[in-house]
Amino acid sequence: MAAVITMLCTACQDDGKDYIFKYDIESNPRTLDPQTANDDSSLQLIANIFDGLLRLDSEGNIETAVAESWEVSDDGLIYRFKLKEDVYWYDGDEFEAQCTAQDFVFAFQRLFKPSTKSQVFESFLCIKNSEEINEGWIENLDELGVKAEDDFTLVITLAYPNPMFPILLTTAPAMPCNREFYESTGGKYGLYADKIASNGAFYVYSWSYDKWSSENNNIIMRRNTKNNADESICPYGLNYFIDEDDEYANFLDEQSHVYITSGSEAVTLIEKGYSYSQCDNRVWGILFNTSKTSVFNNENLRQALAYAVDREAAVLEATGYTKAYNLIPDSILVGAVNYREQYPQSFALVHNDAMAQAAYDKAAEEIDKNNLNGITLIMPEDDVLKKYVSYITQQWQSSLNFYCNIKVLSQSQFLSALQGGDFDIALGYINGSYNNPSAYLKTFTDTVSDNYSGYRDSSYKAIVTNGERASSDEKSAEYYSDAEKYILNKAVFIPLAYQSEYAFYGRDCSDIIYNPFTKTVSFREAKHK
Repeated sequence: MAAVITMLCTACQDDGKDYIFKYDIESNPRTLDPQTANDDSSLQLIANIFDGLLRLDSEGNIETAVAESWEVSDDGLIYRFKLKEDVYWYDGDEFEAQCTAQDFVFAFQRLFKPSTKSQVFESFLCIKNSEEINEGWIENLDELGVKAEDDFTLVITLAYPNPMFPILLTTAPAMPCNREFYESTGGKYGLYADKIASNGAFYVYSWSYDKWSSENNNIIMRRNTKNNADESICPYGLNYFIDEDDEYANFLDEQSHVYITSGSEAVTLIEKGYSYSQCDNRVWGILFNTSKTSVFNNENLRQALAYAVDREAAVLEATGYTKAYNLIPDSILVGAVNYREQYPQSFALVHNDAMAQAAYDKAAEEIDKNNLNGITLIMPEDDVLKKYVSYITQQWQSSLNFYCNIKVLSQSQFLSALQGGDFDIALGYINGSYNNPSAYLKTFTDTVSDNYSGYRDSSYKAIVTNGERASSDEKSAEYYSDAEKYILNKAVFIPLAYQSEYAFYGRDCSDIIYNPFTKTVSFREAKHK
């Protein structure tokens, strides 16, 4: 495999169109099946193997991909797509076929079919009869609201309007699947290089991984020439390296062309003059364990600690961090409009020592105060945020006589504690998986798997759902502001800081597109001087 990589790198010329781009991924992809993949490494590759009906450009705007054109009914329930006739499947060997409307029908049927056991279907439950099929109430998959009128006309019918639906169609679960190729894989679809076909920019040439070795773990892709009639696919190929020991050093040595980071590393790379893109898509805050057995199931106790937080007095001085007063970051959109510009006010409980003490006194009447002994706040390794949250815990001690230890964990230990509910308080973060307020707000509903707080509130969930189903972006934003205010006033999450994420690009590289929400890098138009 090392010889193959060397051959590919030396055979191409450094002239832009025939360049091979390199990128480190953190782990071996679990599967390249878009209807079941949910880990970052898998999604990264899927973004360069498949094309859906729509995709996002470098500015985050929706553009057509396999679809040539599309229209939506006045009631927002019927989406009609006219597909291009020059998009092809290719597996790097013998399989070739046109990508048709039937491929999208089959993909969505697989997404909701109970035996697929997909964990990524929830966002698409707006499609007519999708929930009924997934729950087994309807067994006939043809009842799903996804139909092929002919080979190149696809109609998707929704059960209710969803203004975010076009954005959802750019994500992995909405990628097509060719039935003939899928059935030929004998249940191994997406698990090996020869068990995946591409309808996008690149196909999988080889996939080599040995979990017992750190040598030659890689995935090699080449340009899908069948889909390059207009020469819009620039690179000759992509080399992905798995489980690299030092991704940062690899980037500096030009062994990788993209590096995603934040904090001190970002400052260093900015000073070195690397080109980059930046997005404030992460919000850090105090996350309470609100399970019934936790003392922080008590709303008055949570509100007391929220009122006691004085952000202005706490110190947060570091590149890439700003103090947060809301759950939704400033960069988030509703449709084409910035949400924060529409609702700029702070929804968090404002610092007030008197209100903090009053709420704390109420809590003391409702809980066993012995349960407040030995409270620990867990957080991942981050020197900047540790200093910041230390100020916050000191404020709790000073104003409420509330003591809290801080325990720093490795990223894996921290995630394990959150997933197991093994924590009192955590300094955690929320990343939206798509550019819309609901991606952040749904974190506190039972419709997502990463609701680590354990918070359950049917009234709150209804507000978020109304926002997702609203008939216009303006009405969606109004519901989202109500939901944001609701969750912050309940003090389930106390926002403390927004953190910028940076994508740095190698010397002489251009037109690489990083999506900070899906964590994917698109190399379709990437160029190298």
